Amino acid sequence: MRSPATRCPSGASRSCQPRSRPMSSPTARATPRVPKTRQGISSMAPGSGSAHHAVAARPPPAAVDSAPQGAGELRQPPRLQLLGRIRFRRSAHLRFPLENGSATRNGNRPPWSTRAFFPNLQRVNRLGQRPAMARSKLFLKAFSTIVVAVLVFTAASYLSFVPWVRDTVQQQEERTGQLVLDNIHELLRNAHHHLEAWRQSAMAARRRELRHIIQVAEGAIQEIERESEAQGLSEAATTERILEAVRKLTYGRNDYVFIADYEHRLISHPDPQLHGVDFSNVKGPRGNLIVPPMVEGAREHGEGFHTYWWNRLGEDEPAQKLTYYKHLPERDWVIGTGVYIDDVEEAVETRKAAITQRLRRHLHNTRIAETGYLYVFDADLNMIIHPNPNIEGTNFSEMENRVTGQPIGKDLIAAARSESGQLSYKWDRPNDPGHYVYDKIAWVRHLEGFDWYIASSVYLSELRDTADALTLRILSVAGVALLSALLGAYLFLRRLTVPISRLAETASRAGQGDLTAKTEIRRNDEIGVLAQTFNATIDRLRDQIEHMDSRVKERTAELSRSVQDLERRNRQSAAINRMGELLHSCRNEAEIFTVVVQTGRALFPEDAGRVYRVVEGGLRLVGEWGPKAPVEAMADPQACWALRRGQTHRDGPDCSETLCPHCCEPGMSSLCIPLLAEDGGTGILKLNPAAVGEDLEQTLSERESLGTTVAKQAALSVTNLRLQERLRQQSIQDPLTGLLNRRRLEEDLDRELARAERHGLQIGVIMLDIDCFKRLNDTYGHESGDAALRELGQLLGSALRGADTAYRYGGEEFTLLAPETDERGLRALAERIRAETEAHISSTLGLSAPVTVSLGIAVYPHHGQDATALVKAADEALYTAKSSGRNRIAVAGEVTAP
Repeated sequence: MRSPATRCPSGASRSCQPRSRPMSSPTARATPRVPKTRQGISSMAPGSGSAHHAVAARPPPAAVDSAPQGAGELRQPPRLQLLGRIRFRRSAHLRFPLENGSATRNGNRPPWSTRAFFPNLQRVNRLGQRPAMARSKLFLKAFSTIVVAVLVFTAASYLSFVPWVRDTVQQQEERTGQLVLDNIHELLRNAHHHLEAWRQSAMAARRRELRHIIQVAEGAIQEIERESEAQGLSEAATTERILEAVRKLTYGRNDYVFIADYEHRLISHPDPQLHGVDFSNVKGPRGNLIVPPMVEGAREHGEGFHTYWWNRLGEDEPAQKLTYYKHLPERDWVIGTGVYIDDVEEAVETRKAAITQRLRRHLHNTRIAETGYLYVFDADLNMIIHPNPNIEGTNFSEMENRVTGQPIGKDLIAAARSESGQLSYKWDRPNDPGHYVYDKIAWVRHLEGFDWYIASSVYLSELRDTADALTLRILSVAGVALLSALLGAYLFLRRLTVPISRLAETASRAGQGDLTAKTEIRRNDEIGVLAQTFNATIDRLRDQIEHMDSRVKERTAELSRSVQDLERRNRQSAAINRMGELLHSCRNEAEIFTVVVQTGRALFPEDAGRVYRVVEGGLRLVGEWGPKAPVEAMADPQACWALRRGQTHRDGPDCSETLCPHCCEPGMSSLCIPLLAEDGGTGILKLNPAAVGEDLEQTLSERESLGTTVAKQAALSVTNLRLQERLRQQSIQDPLTGLLNRRRLEEDLDRELARAERHGLQIGVIMLDIDCFKRLNDTYGHESGDAALRELGQLLGSALRGADTAYRYGGEEFTLLAPETDERGLRALAERIRAETEAHISSTLGLSAPVTVSLGIAVYPHHGQDATALVKAADEALYTAKSSGRNRIAVAGEVTAP
C-alpha cells in the first residue's frame, strides 16, 4: 500500500511509482478478503459468460502500458471482476493516462479510482463538510418518526389497555374472592372426610375389641370344659359352671358377656332382673326386638353384629349399643357381648367443635378487598361463624333482601344451588347503617357433609377501587417510561448519526478519487465495524487487482474438490440408504451378510475387502472384492482381536509385530471392523485401503467411519432377527416345562387333522392331569409343584415317539398328540406314562406321597371330527378318570367303574 506522500506527478516514469504490496496492518489481516465472497466467486466460475461483461469499457493497450505498476493485471480484463457487481465505467470525468504521459482530467488520479467503482458516492455531501445535528436530515427524520410513533402508541395503548386493565383487575378480584371461598370449602370437605374416616376407624376398633372378648370367653368356656372333664363332673354341672362364670365376666364401663339359647332366653346375664328372662317379645326403647335377631343371625351366619338401644348396667338412660354375637352349635347357645358407642359420637362432636373453632379464627382474620369477609350458616339460617359478634350465633331468617323482598338467607341458599353460585344484592355499609343502597356480591358454596353454607361477600365499589388504583399507577409508570424513552431516543440517535455523517463525508472523498481517505471512527459496535471495513476495502482494492486471477483459479479448484467430495458423499449416503432398505427386508443372517458384501463393493470400490461370518467352525468367508490376498484360517473367532475387544483393529503394512496374524497382510494396511450383536460378535468387515503415503491415515479414518456405520446397521439387523426368533419361540413354548404350549397345540392339531382327513389316518389325543396337584402345592410348597411339572415334562418328552408331541395345556394339564395311532396303541402309551409317572416322579423329588396322573383318551375320527370336539372328548374322558378314583385311564365314550 502506498502512503499519500508517494503519489507520482503526472507524466512521471514507471519507475517512480512503487509496487503495491500486500497489506500487513492488523486491520487488513483481520478483514476477510473480498474475492472470497459468494458474489465474486459466482461470476468468476469457469464457463461463465458474465466475465465478458465485467468491464464496461476496456482501455486501449497504450493506456495500459503507461499505467502504474499496481494496475498491471488490467491486461486481462475479460477475467477480472471486483466484488461481483463493481464495474469499470468510462465517463466524461474519467480518462486513463496516455502514452505521452498526459494527465487525466482529474489530475493524478490513477485508473482504479474509487469514482470508477463507486460512482454513486459522489452524491453524498458534495460540500464535504461535517453536518451539524440541526442540519442532519437523518437525525431529524428518525427522531420525529420516533416521537410520532411513541405518541400514537401511547394513545392507542391508553384506549385499548386501560379499560382492559380495569375489567381484568376487577375480574381478578372476583376470582380471588371465589378462590378463597373454594379453598375454605375444600378445607371443610376434607375435614368432614377425615372426621368420617375417624368415626369408621373407631367403630372398626370396637368391633375388633368385641371379637377379642368373645374369643376370650370361648377360651374360658373350653378351659372350664377341660377342668370339668378332668374332675368327672356331669354335663349339667359343667353347663352350670360355664353359665355362672360367664355371668361374672365383665369389663370396661359395666360391659358384660351374655348367653342366649335357641328359645331367645337369656340363660346367662349379669343383671339378676334379666337373667333367665325370655326375650322373644322384649323390645328396646326404640321398639325393636333385641335378642331374636341375634339368635337367628348367629344360627344362619355363625356370627354378626347388631346395633340397638339399651340401658347400661345401673343407669336409666338408654344409649346406642353395638353387640357382637357368635353361634356355639355344640351347646345350642348364642354368646354375645356389646359396648355402648355414645362415646364415639361424643368424640365426633368434640372434633367437629374444634374444627369449627379453628375455622372461626381463620375466617375472622380473612378479608376480601378492603372490608369483604366470609361467614358460615346452616340450613336453618343459624349463623355459625360471622366476623360481626352481634350476628354470630343468631338466627338471621328475619334479615330481608331489599332487591327480592325475600329473606337474604334463602336467597343465599338458592344461589348456592345455582350454576353461578353467586348473588348480587343491595346492602348497607358499616359507616352508613340502615341505607341499603350499596351494590354487593356474594359467592356461596354448600358443604353437604355438615349441611353448612359458606359465603364470601364484598362491595363492588371496592373491587373497582383496586382497578382504578392500579390503572393510575400504570399510567404514572407509563408517563415516566415515555419521557425516558424520548430522552434515550434523542441520545441514541445523536450517538448514531454523528459517526454516520462522518463516515458519509469520508465516503464522499473516496468517491471523488481520494484513495487515501480514511475514517477515524473507533467504536466497538456495528458502526465501528463498518468504518474499519470501509478503510480495509479502500486499502485492499489495489491488492485485489493483482491477485484476482490466481485466487480465481484457487477458488475454482477448491470448488471442484468440494463438488467431487459432495458427489462421493452422496454416493455413499445412497449406498447406505439402500443397504438399510435391503436389511429391512432380510429374513435370515445369510441375506444380511450378502447385503453387507454388496454395500462394501459400492462404498469401497478402490479397496480390497472381505466379509466374514462367525459360525461354529470359526470364521467363514462370505464374500470379497478387490485384489485377492491369502488369509490365515481361524477356527476360534476369539483369536481375532477385533472380535475379542469389540472394537475396530488396525494393522500397518509391516506385520513383524502384529497381534492379529490373520488381519495383517504384508505391504497393505488392514482395517478389521467387528459386527457386534447383543450376544457377541457375528462377523467381521475387513478392508485393505488402496491409499498409501500421507493420505493413508485420513483414508483409514474415513473407511473406519463408513465401515462402522455399515457394521452397526448390519449388527442391528442380526439382533432384530434373533430377537424375533426368540419371541416366536417364547410365544409357542412353555418356559417351565420346556414343552410346547396350547397355542402351538391348536396349530399342530389343525394341521394333523387336515393331513389325516386327506390320507384317511387316525390321530390320538391324550389329556392328562396331575392328581391332587393343589394338595401337592399346599403340602410341599409351590417349588415342589413346579419341580413335579418339570419332571413330568421331561418324562413325556422321553416317553414319546419321534412323531408324537407333548404340550402343556394349562396349569397341571398336559396334552399328547400321537398322529397315525389307534385306540390300542394310544392306551398302551397312556399306561406307560401313567406307570412311569407313579414310579419315578415322587422318588426323584423325594416326596413321601406318590405323584400320579389321570389320563383321558380320544381318537380321530371316532370321538371327534374337528379339533374342538376331539380335545373336548379327551378332556371329558380325563374328568371321567378323575371322578372314578384318579391314577387311571379313561377312553372317550366309555364309562369307567369306580
